[in-house]
Amino acid sequence: MKNKSLLTLLFTLIFSSIQAFQTANELEKIKISIALKLDSIYNKDTDFGGATIGVVLPEGQELSFALGYANEAKTIKMQPNARMLGGSTGKIFVSAAIMQLVATKKLSLDAKIMDYLGEFAWFTKIQNHESITVRHLMQHSSGISRYVYAPQFQIDIHKNADKQWTPKELLTYVFDAKPLFEAGTSFAYADTNYIILAMVLEKVAKTSMYDYVQKNVLDPFNLKTVSPQISRMIPGLVAGYNAPNDPLFPGAVLENGNYKYNVQFEWAGGGFVENATDLAKAGKLIYEGAMFSKSLLSDFFNGIEAKGLGGTWGLGVHIRNTPMGMTYGHSGFFPGYISNMLYYPDHKFAIAIQVNTSDAKKLSLYRKLFQVVPTIQRELSAIKN
Repeated sequence: MKNKSLLTLLFTLIFSSIQAFQTANELEKIKISIALKLDSIYNKDTDFGGATIGVVLPEGQELSFALGYANEAKTIKMQPNARMLGGSTGKIFVSAAIMQLVATKKLSLDAKIMDYLGEFAWFTKIQNHESITVRHLMQHSSGISRYVYAPQFQIDIHKNADKQWTPKELLTYVFDAKPLFEAGTSFAYADTNYIILAMVLEKVAKTSMYDYVQKNVLDPFNLKTVSPQISRMIPGLVAGYNAPNDPLFPGAVLENGNYKYNVQFEWAGGGFVENATDLAKAGKLIYEGAMFSKSLLSDFFNGIEAKGLGGTWGLGVHIRNTPMGMTYGHSGFFPGYISNMLYYPDHKFAIAIQVNTSDAKKLSLYRKLFQVVPTIQRELSAIKN
């Protein structure tokens, strides 16, 4: 019996070693294939700037890549662990937090917002204040306007570069405005929805939005490179570049390491500094139901037509059919930076791409970088078969 047990143990160890060797070889082959494809796409003579690409494979293996420059003026090369402002991709952390509260019965998707914020005198100035629900806010079907596009906000944000904005101050730019439509009847993307949503989160969780997300979304899932953007100075932030002729934010967005104005205002509308690999990891975790109860995924993916954007919009997720298959994801913009994260449920991998330019004339290469997706799909299919 002892000899048989020893033989079995030896066989198991040898088999495990072979499996590990094959897995390592497969992983290296995928990594090389992706790197070669990215290299074929990227023109080294372009003034495109830089990009980071993060890929998280079906079994959770993480691959990170970088192209171009983190700082064009100083010709500092982009590194795979570089961090950028994620823009609206930060909403995925807020929506995951809300779904956690729904899972623990502390909040209902169809709860009226007035039940939580109705005590405030200003609340009646919100568009559709009597009828909007948590679901409407997450789905951008509330009929509320975008405060960031209010002409006065565009003026005020430049008046005091160090100003600390409160959520209520942001909402004042849409106070008493005519609703875009009746709540629940259409779609209109607006950061304002997530400002109100986070105010509800703080009321229910009895803590700040950032603290809740850190404790319940980032820390438990080891998303170490994701952090709140709460001041003009963000350690390790790579240089970002907007169009040189942009009327509001021309050229380089950092001056002596400081952003041109206080990015703190974005808060729950985005409000996070990210690395592409951790962004891809977060997407895969969320869309596979690892961050909240899988029983809620049917609600989460139950979308409405995302007018003007294509596809449908769920509870903080953009759902589209593409030539490369069904995708769940979220994109983000902040002057100087563009981010996009996509999860492919048919292949169970996620990819995120971040670039340190928002100059429209330089974004053609950014779009081409997603041509790496068929390469990933082909390599995964080859392993599966």
